[in-house]
Formats: sequence, C-alpha cells, structure tokens
Amino acid sequence: MGNRYELKYLIRPDLAEEIIAFLEPHVEMDDYCCRSDTRSYTVRSIYFDSPDFKCFHEKANGQKAREKFRIRTYNDPASAPVFLEHKRKDGCTYAKKRLLLTASTLKAIETLDYNYVNTSGPLNNNDLVLERLFFRMSRNAYSPVALVVYDREAYIYPGQDTTRVTFDRNLRTSMFPDLKQIWEEDRLEYLLYNWTILEVKFTYIVPRWLRQLSTRFDLRRQACSKYCTSVGHFLGEIPSYKDGVAYVWTI
Repeated sequence: MGNRYELKYLIRPDLAEEIIAFLEPHVEMDDYCCRSDTRSYTVRSIYFDSPDFKCFHEKANGQKAREKFRIRTYNDPASAPVFLEHKRKDGCTYAKKRLLLTASTLKAIETLDYNYVNTSGPLNNNDLVLERLFFRMSRNAYSPVALVVYDREAYIYPGQDTTRVTFDRNLRTSMFPDLKQIWEEDRLEYLLYNWTILEVKFTYIVPRWLRQLSTRFDLRRQACSKYCTSVGHFLGEIPSYKDGVAYVWTI
C-alpha cells in the first residue's frame, strides 16, 4: 500500500451519529460491518515496543518519521485471520505492509526464532515485514507491550477502498500480553469512556463531501493514538478523567 493520509478526531457519540447521517448519501458500510448484527466488528492488536518504550517516546518527543509493529486480528479466533503489520508514518501520511501469519510464524515470533526467516523459503515483499520485526526484536529487544481492542464501524467510498471513514468505540487495553491472549477480554481496562475516535483515511484525491466534514461539524484534528493512549495511561503520563482523557497522542 502506498502513502496515504490519516486524520484523527476525538468526538462525542452524539456528534458521531450526526456525522454518520451526513455521510450516508456518499458512502457505504464496509462488508465486515454489513455482515454484523451490531454494524461493527472488533479489532484486536498486540503492539511491540522496546523495554524503554522507544515507539511511545518517539511520538511524545515529536518525531515525525517513525514506525510501529503490531499483530492484528478481528472478532473471534474461530474464523479470523491473523496479520503482522508494519506501519510507517511521516506526519499525517502513512504506508502499511501486512503479512498473513501461519501457526509456525506466530510460534517463531513467540520463541524469538531469528533463524525462521532464513529457513522458511524465498522472501516476498510482505515477508520483509517479518524480517524487519526480527531485526527490531534483536537490536532493540522489541516484545509485545500492549493489547489494544476496540469496536469499529467503517464506511468506504463506493467502488473503492482508498477513501475510508471509521468510528472506533469502546477502547480497552491490557499491558504485556502473550500473543495467545489477543482474543482475551477479561483483563482489559476501558479507556476514553464516552468518546469515539473518528479516523479519515484517503489518498491524494479527496471527495468534496469529505472536505466538508471539518467545517460542517467544526472538527479539530486531535492526536488519538490508541497505542500511546494505552501505554500513557498505565505509565501515568496521561491525566485521566472519569469521562475521558485530557489529551491523547497520535502515532
């Protein structure tokens, strides 16, 4: 996937419903939401970071060019694929690569089997994601740091998936999970409470109705990194309130 733009906003649920009503003539719900009784699906991600929280502090220090690794899956373990994703950001643009994981690949990551890449056959472009993660695990001691879970309602521009608007709710997290715990719910702690994270993703061509969003609803771009919000909460670096947080970071 080439570079795309990603804009984030922290909004109240009632405003989210107003925005959805405005979008309905221009977008369609994505296939995963259409097949769900709740009009949403659950996103589950385990993020990797170093013991000194390199990824977390790169954003906190204002570094524009940065990367992150996560293992991502959806809904329940019976049917959902599991991916390794590598996301590079430069300001508000990003590029993402993902690799579909097999049981043997997951085991190699769990056991820090750095030789797996050399013995698993020829590498394609997506396989390099795994090689890059192993490099970070070896050089910077990357390991699973946070399990981040939320429920996503997603809309796409009809006929293509390059313009995407999502509403993420019920953010919940736990720290230092095993990879097998990616479907776990029991230990998760809810964050942001009565807030919705609105994300707008697009390439260089922006539909007119999408350009109208920020002015029509007085939206103000706000840093809303789910990973940094989760880590910051547990490190005590983000002041928390009963109805939400004072600020969150983008990564």
